[in-house]
Amino acid sequence: MNSLPTRTAARAALIASLLIGGSALTAVPAAAAAADEPDITGLSCGFDNRNPPPTVQVGSTGRTVREAQCLLNFWTGLRTTEEEPEGVFGPDAASATRHFQGVRGIPVTGAVDAATWGELRHS
Repeated sequence: MNSLPTRTAARAALIASLLIGGSALTAVPAAAAAADEPDITGLSCGFDNRNPPPTVQVGSTGRTVREAQCLLNFWTGLRTTEEEPEGVFGPDAASATRHFQGVRGIPVTGAVDAATWGELRHS
């Protein structure tokens, strides 16, 4: 039996997947495919393992703020800037927090409080 057609089809599938970004070769677990939202498992935001961490708001600084900014970036696209660097919670982070809170249906305060941490961490 000639395996040339099988090898040709496999090569064609590989080339097609490479041309479309490799998505044809990516296996997605059924549970992940069924989920409505992305899973933050494996996202490296430097969790401080306090549950929940302290509230962060405009003027807060430090490691917990970096975690909040990282998660806000994941969920809302917040990008730190020179004016509001990583680890400094300023007006841009507060605005992203208010947007996130509104979308999630939790009290809109602009501060990352216990309810917001729970949603950011997707618990």
